[in-house]
Amino acid sequence: MKLKKIIVNLCVLSFLVGFDLIVTVPMLPVISNDLDLKMELSGVLFTSYALSYAVFGLIMGSISDRIGKRKVLLAGIAVFSGATFVTGISGSLLALICFRVLAGLGAAMIQPTVFSFVGEVIEYKQRGKVMGLVTSALILPTVVGIPISGFITDIFNWRITFYALGMIGICMLIVTWFTIPHSPSTSSTSLIKMLREAFSNRTITLTLLISFMYYGGLESIFSIIGIYYYQYFQLSSSIIGIILLIAGVTSVLGSLVSGKVMNKPHNKKKLLLSMSLISLFSILLLTVNDKILYVSIFLNLVWSFSYAFGQNVINTYMSNQHDQIRTTVMSLNSSAMYFGATILSVLSIMLLNYYSFIAVGLLCAVAYLLSALLTYRLDVR
Repeated sequence: MKLKKIIVNLCVLSFLVGFDLIVTVPMLPVISNDLDLKMELSGVLFTSYALSYAVFGLIMGSISDRIGKRKVLLAGIAVFSGATFVTGISGSLLALICFRVLAGLGAAMIQPTVFSFVGEVIEYKQRGKVMGLVTSALILPTVVGIPISGFITDIFNWRITFYALGMIGICMLIVTWFTIPHSPSTSSTSLIKMLREAFSNRTITLTLLISFMYYGGLESIFSIIGIYYYQYFQLSSSIIGIILLIAGVTSVLGSLVSGKVMNKPHNKKKLLLSMSLISLFSILLLTVNDKILYVSIFLNLVWSFSYAFGQNVINTYMSNQHDQIRTTVMSLNSSAMYFGATILSVLSIMLLNYYSFIAVGLLCAVAYLLSALLTYRLDVR
């Protein structure tokens, strides 16, 4: 019973982190009008959160391994909740960016620690299944988060969403205090030595590069998929939203199926290699298709399923690599994901402006191809 409470707690925290990442997506026009900002400038709110997560993630895992996971997790929830709440009182773009950076810092303290707790408290045979649940909770906001955020913004105003997330975060801080057990330090070495130890491990370094390419490949196409459906098939925003909603549900399903499959004696390397190749071909075929809508939707769903499936494989694989610096490894993995997402999504927008969707598809395909080649070089485990 105690273990179930811990798992539920970790899943709720993952959901909040995922929700806070995408919360500004449907409210950007309203924020822009309310604060008299250009739409392009308001778009930096997403980037500031993601980059903050990526940068602070480089060190937060090592700090967690040194002073204890529970301390960092609780501190992260406090920072995350406070920064998210005060975002709602922001009166300028500068204030918004500062508070989003702080929220990204809190997220960088929470999510890698959540993944590390799964590796610590869940036995090896069940780890893939539980990691699938946690990853599904992180992905779930792409399904329900955007509609909820948009609904609250339309009915009340954009500030209420941040107030609500902040208050829920404070409630979770109290719940986590009583639910998550004490976690002693797993390493007494310096932060630099822990980072050096992680990067000197060939398997960890290869997997970080895989995460960079794999998640970057996702965001390079996800960031412009709505434009694709609009320009190629002249779909309305509501229809595009329904397609993305179904794709989000498919992603959650992929993560859950991945968790169940990894409880069986399958090779994680082969699974990840297969998902990288499926993602490669589905995205490439998607971006060259401008005639048959149903084909594009089908390929979108295939890609959504395979992406989430593979991401859970990566998270589980990384959690098994190094017990003493597990949070360091998971934090570096999260940073690699967000650096990849930021860099490749910027490149995709540039390619779209100067060339076409096919160029973006090629970028995404190259990212997944590199992911597959790096996966092929991984140690079998």
